[in-house]
Amino acid sequence: NLLYQDASYFDNPAHAPGKLITRLASDAPNIKAVVDARMLQVIYALSAIVACIVIAFIYCWQVAILGTSLILLLAFVMIGLAYKISIMNIEQIKNDEAGRIAIEIIENVKTIQLLTRCDMFFDHYETASKQQKRSELKKGMIEAINYSITQSFMYFMMCFTYAVGIRVIYQGDKSSDDTFKGIIAMMLGAVAVMNSAQYFPEFVKAKTAAGMLFNIIYRKPRTGDLMEGDRPEIRGNILFENVKFSYPQRPLQPIMKGLQW
Repeated sequence: NLLYQDASYFDNPAHAPGKLITRLASDAPNIKAVVDARMLQVIYALSAIVACIVIAFIYCWQVAILGTSLILLLAFVMIGLAYKISIMNIEQIKNDEAGRIAIEIIENVKTIQLLTRCDMFFDHYETASKQQKRSELKKGMIEAINYSITQSFMYFMMCFTYAVGIRVIYQGDKSSDDTFKGIIAMMLGAVAVMNSAQYFPEFVKAKTAAGMLFNIIYRKPRTGDLMEGDRPEIRGNILFENVKFSYPQRPLQPIMKGLQW
């Protein structure tokens, strides 16, 4: 699909060859990273959570309501963190200059050496790399917060469910046997959350990469589909009359005015 795009697409600095090559080299592996056993682990965890909630409601609905509320609260927190990381990923992709500079240096290495500009390009690449590093550190902090919350979630679940379960048994609303079964069910649901939450960074990265990749795949060129339309046989001379042209990024600065040829 990139080969079918119009010339104005590549005139945009956001679609520089270096950035497009970086996207093709990184997006597909990021998507592939989650379409394996990690996806099965997440599906297993979601199924286990649903089953545990149903079992808890059967034996002790008081404990089940509290445990379900905690799981929903954790889900909202994870969705918020995922949204924040997605925004940071998109910004990082837009500002990814390190990959573009590296590819352009390799393509023009002889010219750079002849002009003795190696140090200048090295400084540009080092500055862009440090900017990427700072962005990655910010994402790492958010992912660390998510990891600490999810991996300690079982202990929060244990604390709250036992507190409610003791009161339920004390008031005689449920037997100790049924209450304990409801607590164990919610504890197993918390374990499922812990086992699947470790893949959170990969899934967030894959979501962003998939959006960028499919945006490239489904983009329609402004000039239309070259495989459709008429293909007339052209014979004779070609005449240009009063041709005007300006680059899409600088529409107010025409390059040609009234070209006659």
